[in-house]
Amino acid sequence: MPVNTTNDRRHQWRMIQIGFSVVTVIAGFVMPVFAQTPSRTSVAANVTQQPVVQSQPLTVRDWVNRPEMFGDWGGVRTSLADRGFNAQVSWTQFFQSAPSSENTRAWDYGGKLDFKMTQDLSKQGWEGVSATSHVEFRYGDVPLLAGGTLVPTTSALLFPENEGANAKVSSFYLSKKFGSSTLLEAGRFNTVDRYAKPFTGGEGLDKFGNLAFVMPPLYARTIPPVTEGVFFTAIKDLEPFVTVGLFESTDDGFFKNGATFLASVSVPHHLFPTPGHIGVTTTAGSIVANSLDQDPYVLLPPSDVPLVQESNAWTLDFTFDQYLWWDPVAKQGFGVFGMVGGSDANPSPIDVFGHFGVGGNSPIHRRSQDTFGAGYYFTGVSETLQDTLDPLIRLRSENGFEGYYNVAVTGWSKVTANIQFIDPFAVGSKTRSFFAVRWKLIF
Repeated sequence: MPVNTTNDRRHQWRMIQIGFSVVTVIAGFVMPVFAQTPSRTSVAANVTQQPVVQSQPLTVRDWVNRPEMFGDWGGVRTSLADRGFNAQVSWTQFFQSAPSSENTRAWDYGGKLDFKMTQDLSKQGWEGVSATSHVEFRYGDVPLLAGGTLVPTTSALLFPENEGANAKVSSFYLSKKFGSSTLLEAGRFNTVDRYAKPFTGGEGLDKFGNLAFVMPPLYARTIPPVTEGVFFTAIKDLEPFVTVGLFESTDDGFFKNGATFLASVSVPHHLFPTPGHIGVTTTAGSIVANSLDQDPYVLLPPSDVPLVQESNAWTLDFTFDQYLWWDPVAKQGFGVFGMVGGSDANPSPIDVFGHFGVGGNSPIHRRSQDTFGAGYYFTGVSETLQDTLDPLIRLRSENGFEGYYNVAVTGWSKVTANIQFIDPFAVGSKTRSFFAVRWKLIF
């Protein structure tokens, strides 16, 4: 949705924010190597310093290097951690250029505040039990249906709602570990958070922006963004090996419109000296819906065409990731990834889906904390949906490319440049281009 240029105050405020962002980026490059390559002198000082040195004034170098802008919050963070409580607070802003009509473009601005908290209840005598929550607040504009695209281009601003100012407790659940090999979780889950892969996922805040790489739209009818349920995970070599879950198929209410069963296996392999995984996931739900029902994962054109409600939906997909370069000390590197899957095609609006790409930490010298990614995706529109809308709109598969580079300006300030080229799913639509700058601050 284009910015309302008639609101002068709002426009001026946005220009100030854009200017402040540019100044911050420039400042980051003026102090470049502070954030990632401390000098030998500073390393030696850290090794030999005595406790009394901690009372010395904070240096610019230390402030730039630390992972949070406000550090230890004056000792509060450490005090809370001693009691088992940890908090992560971040603010991400989005400045986006998107097509607003056939031949015009508009700038959109929006933002997201995320509060993630964990409490280790073993400190209170509940051995192996912890509580996790995520509170998110979004505001501003997001390019919805910009250029007639099916898959949203800016994932983070879709949740908890895709317009206006909205806040939501998107996850709140308890976890219980049985030894080191089994984990049981129950409560409310943010499934976009849970989709964490080496090169994809990232909630649209840290890696790719397009939903095709953040949370595959193949799951439109089986995995809602927020859901109540239970997950059971078998752990192998400190990584999830087998996961099974039972949860709501929609966020309409507590199991008000069906339940979804999920089973997933992720197998580490050693075909190469560097790490890699091969995985398979299947979901099956008892949802009652049709292929035209609106969903956060896909942007369907509104239609009054009556459709018979269908029950049950399923998906099956295969994934892989393989590091091409790996630093065993820092536990980071870059590599390739891919996914291909299919669904029931009705009530699911998508019958086949896939993405492939490359990503990870930057190979550029002294920029190892930067990250990058480039990927291609294809989304097949179900034949049922095509046949239904054929008198009104002729549909086809949607294809797109996304590339991003994330600059670690400091330890707590990340600036990402993102570009996308998409062939929309409406026959006859021109290739659309999207450009965005994302600025994340970690407090």
